[in-house]
Amino acid sequence: MKRANLLLLIFVLVLSILACGTFSPPETCGEDLGGTADEALFGRYFESMELVSGNTWQPGAEGESGMQFPAGESLLIMFDAKSDVQVRACIQHTVGGGKMAFDQTSSFQNGENEFQVGTFEPGPYVIRVIVNGTLVKNLPFSINK
Repeated sequence: MKRANLLLLIFVLVLSILACGTFSPPETCGEDLGGTADEALFGRYFESMELVSGNTWQPGAEGESGMQFPAGESLLIMFDAKSDVQVRACIQHTVGGGKMAFDQTSSFQNGENEFQVGTFEPGPYVIRVIVNGTLVKNLPFSINK
């Protein structure tokens, strides 16, 4: 009986390892691009920044996962740049895993700007705003069903 239990345990462990091996880790914006943003660098390049609806130009309602927007809503990052700047917006799912939802770099001029990031499937996300390879702002949001 003990040998049968041991074989069953080994079989279950092997199946578990094989099942876990079929899943890939979620894509990231970069190894060092999570967590706390560099507020000093943000202040050097930007006066302000917020995520808004592309239809109303208004921020979403505050929720547990940041700003909340309805499904199908096109989103924009609105910001006031203190100088010409190249901005990378990398958008990741904050639960589960899978592919990045958006990853694009664009150049902007001094003054008021908008970075169109598009529409997303329901769920929680975070926008990593990156300048010169450094995370300068996290903009968490969620899309409602």
